[in-house]
Formats: sequence, C-alpha cells, structure tokens
Amino acid sequence: MYHLLLILSLWINSDPDIEIKIASGGSEKISENWTQLKDIDEVSLGTSYWVCVEIGPLDQAYTLQAGNWYMQNVHFYDEQQSLIHVGNAVEIHPSSVDQKLFLYYSFHDEKDPDFFSITLLRTNDFLTKKYSKNLFQSVFNAILLFVLLVCCFFIFSSAQNIYINYILYISSILTFFSYQYGLLGSLLPFVKNIPPTWMWILSASISFTYVLFSRSFLDMKRTDPFNYKVSTFGLFFIGMIVLTESVSRFFAYDILHQIWYKAIILTIEFGLMIVFVYRIATMKTIISNIFLIGAFILVLSSLTGQIASTFKVAYETNLFVQIGLLIDVFILSIGIAVRVALIQKEKQKAQLELIEQLKVNEKLQRDYLKKLEDEVMQRTADLNHRNKENETLLKEVHHRVKNNLQMITSLLNMQQRRLKEESAKKALKLTKNRVKSISLIHEHLYKHDDFSKIDLEEYVEELAFILIDSLYRGSKKIATSLQIQSLKVDIDIAIPIGIILNELVTNSIKYAFQSNPDPTLEIKLNAVDDELVLDVIDNGEGIKSSSNGQGFGNTIIKALLENHEGTLKYPEVKTGFCARVKLKNSKMDG
Repeated sequence: MYHLLLILSLWINSDPDIEIKIASGGSEKISENWTQLKDIDEVSLGTSYWVCVEIGPLDQAYTLQAGNWYMQNVHFYDEQQSLIHVGNAVEIHPSSVDQKLFLYYSFHDEKDPDFFSITLLRTNDFLTKKYSKNLFQSVFNAILLFVLLVCCFFIFSSAQNIYINYILYISSILTFFSYQYGLLGSLLPFVKNIPPTWMWILSASISFTYVLFSRSFLDMKRTDPFNYKVSTFGLFFIGMIVLTESVSRFFAYDILHQIWYKAIILTIEFGLMIVFVYRIATMKTIISNIFLIGAFILVLSSLTGQIASTFKVAYETNLFVQIGLLIDVFILSIGIAVRVALIQKEKQKAQLELIEQLKVNEKLQRDYLKKLEDEVMQRTADLNHRNKENETLLKEVHHRVKNNLQMITSLLNMQQRRLKEESAKKALKLTKNRVKSISLIHEHLYKHDDFSKIDLEEYVEELAFILIDSLYRGSKKIATSLQIQSLKVDIDIAIPIGIILNELVTNSIKYAFQSNPDPTLEIKLNAVDDELVLDVIDNGEGIKSSSNGQGFGNTIIKALLENHEGTLKYPEVKTGFCARVKLKNSKMDG
C-alpha cells in the first residue's frame, strides 16, 4: 500500500483559482481516494502517485507545467480520464467553467525541494521561458558538438589518446544536460522512464572522464608518476560513489541528499583536489598553467553544483554550471591546440637534433673506419713482414736440416768406404737411403713456397728413381710404372710415406730383381676417403723370395704404421709380389 505523500510548491502568475489533491496508486486507473494537501501532516516517499488539479475559469490560454524540465514522464489525463499528453507541460484552453486534470507520476522528482511542483503560466510566458532555455541549450549543445566533431576528425589524423578521452568528457556533459532539459528524452523515448536520480548518479561520469582526460593531457604517467597514482585513486573513489549511491537507490534510501554523506564526499574530493592541483602547479609549464585555469573554473562550478544538489536548488544553478563547463571546454581546447603545437615543435627539434647527431655519428664512423683501415693496413703490413721473416726462417731451417742430413749421409759414405764387410756396407747403405728419403722432403720444402705441404706425386717419383739408382746394379734397366695421384700432404705424413716406400722398394730390388732378366716395378699411391693407399708391385718370385717379415726394415714399417693407424697387407697377384699400405690422413688436398 502506497503512502500519501508530497507537499505542493505552487507559483501562480495569474488570478485563476487552483486546487490540488493527491492520491496513491498505480497507473492501471485513476485513483478515487483524493486527499487535500492541507490535511497531510506527514509526507512519506512513494514510488508512484496521482495529482488532481482543479483550475477555475480561464480568460486566456494557460500552460500547466509539472516539475522541472527533465520530468518528461508525467502522464496528463482530462476529465473524461483520457490520456492527452506525456511530458512535463500541457496547454489549457480558455473556459468559463472549472477544469480538472489528472497527473500520474511514475516516480517523484528528488531534485525538487517539495518532491513535485505545479506551475500555471500564461502560455505566452511559458513559451518565452521555454524558448529562452531552448536557445541557451541549443547554443550549449552546438558548441560542444562542434568541439566533438573536431576531435573526431583529429582522432583519424593523430594516434594520441587525448582526443578519445576528450570526446568521452564532452559526450558525458552533453548526455547529462540533454537529459536535464528533456532533449535526450525527446530523441530516445525510453529515457523518459528513467528516474532522475539515476541520471544524477551517472553524472559522475563527467568527473571520471575529466580525470582520464587530465592524465593524458598532462602526460601524467611520464611527467608526474605520483600524481598519476593520486588520479588513479580519484577514479576508484568516483567508482565507489557511483556504487554506493546505486545501492542506496536500489534499497529506496535517499543517501544522495544526506548532509553527512555530502560532507564526507566533499571532504575527500577537496583533499584529492588540493593534492592534484598542487602537483600540477609545481610542473610550471604552459600546458599545466592552462589546465589550472580551466580546472579552477570547473572546480568552482562543480562545488557549486554539489552544494546546490544537496539543498535541492540545482535547477537555479544549472546555468552557472553550464557556463563554467563551456569556459573550461574553451580553455582546454586552446590547451590541446597549444599542446599539439608544442609536440610538433618538440618533434621538429628532436628531428633536427637527430639529424645533427646522425651527422656527428657519420663523421665519427668515418673517422673510426679510417682509423680502423689504417690499423688493418699497418697490421697487415706487419703480418706480411713477419710472414716473410717466417718464410725465410723456415726456408733456412729446412735448408739447414737438409744440409745436416746430407752431412750425415756423407759421414755414412765415409764410414761405408772404411768398412770391409759387405753386410755392414749394405746396412749403412740402407740407412743412408732412409736418411736420403727424409732429406729429400726438406729439400722439396726448401725449394717451394709452401712450407707446410709436400707434393706426393713429385716426391714419390724422385725418391723412387733415387732408390733404384742407388741400389740396383743389374744389367737390364728396371721397367718402372708410377701411378701417383696429385696430392699434397703435411710433412708428418710425407716422412712415413717416404720411409715406408724406401723399405718396400729396397725389399723389391734386394729380393726380386737379383736374377730377374726383365725386372718391373709398379708404384701406386691414391687417396681413398680419409686414407692413403700405397701399392708396391714387382714381378719377382713372390712371397717366397721376399723377406720373412722379421727384418729391420719390416720393424720400421710396423712402428710407423702403429703411429698412424695404418695397415700392411700382401694382396695376391698373378706373378710377383705386392705390398699394400694404408695410412690414415684427414689433412690432404686433392
């Protein structure tokens, strides 16, 4: 059951008699239980109610206005209880008899100090008042819409978030005041059914978007991280206000107009504002000074609105608040233009500094490259000089080693001539050939520019003929066949090859050609994967006429093969004898 409610605040600009009655009830039908206002001792809030207005004889047209301009949801019924209009005002035509109207309020106007007002004005006076208000609102909205459209244009030409936040701020102002004067309800009919309290609660979006804009306008996250945190707390506080007022409205408790609640809100807001404004003032920049001027005007109008809202006289202060907002928007728009100009100037300055720095870097790079090139050339010259010295030194080393080995050979010759036993002479001769095979390697290194590689084709060919010339004394010349792959190997593999070849050729000359009328000797040397394969083949009597494998030469071969992961085998051939040696060698050039 709804309680009877409300006190009438009545301003009458004419002489017609008017009588007001109220009743509780829903929208299903017009109430029949009317109560005179003078009989109401206590008024309690209700969700909906009826008002009966009886008007005396009229000599001209009048307009009956119900509540403030944003009360666009009042239903007007005539005496026949037919719905004639939905809004906040209806015209009453001249009549010589009393007229009766029934007004249904789906919710009361919480911004009205007496919860609802009935105003009877001459139609001309009403229209004059309406047009003056509409004119101001049209100018107000036109200015904000123009700024809004300009910002929308700059969103597409600039990647800065400041325009988005500015659009949100202006849009929240437009939405709130369009509701206040019924423009939003005219465009969107469903808005008429929203109680004004919700719009006043959601008006906090103006403060919320303003704080968001100020953060991006002043680039606060970069320039003043502490104030950025203060503003973040302010955003959280605004959210708590909206939540608190929404909950209180849901439970039908009017916390919005409580003095103690407003005192707490204003105290916290004032403290945050002092810190916020003080930090901005310490920045001492053109942008911060422009912002402070606009903020002073905005804070002044906002506090006035808060106080007026508390005492339910906000309607009279709307004009002042709107003018303050327009001045603030004008100042902020100038500030954005100045900010963009400063950013462009800073970008140009940064670009010029970057160009200068690039020039300096380019000069430093050229100087460094020249210095580096000079150092490289000097080091290259030093290395070439050292390489020549090393080449000369290596050539001298190989020359001296060759000479020393030749001296050893000469000593062995002298010793050989002094010996009388043939076996001793033969032993010295074999030793002399072994030394000669090593000496020949150093001679090759000495004669060539490459001091690290031996040409096996050239070396084996020369060594083979030296051995044949030194050891063979037969009447018929040995038919020699050489199949040597063109390879270059390190000295550490060339020496074993030379010594092993010396032993194998010596073995063939010693045992295969003594009584052979047509001696032939075939030497093959090839690279197979990572191995060197050496074949020495003669046409002697075969393995029976060869050494039994217990001689000193064979011992030398086995020792060398062990050091180089090599093998010695005796493949079968149709006639004669074949020895095959394989040596591991991963360092060779084909």
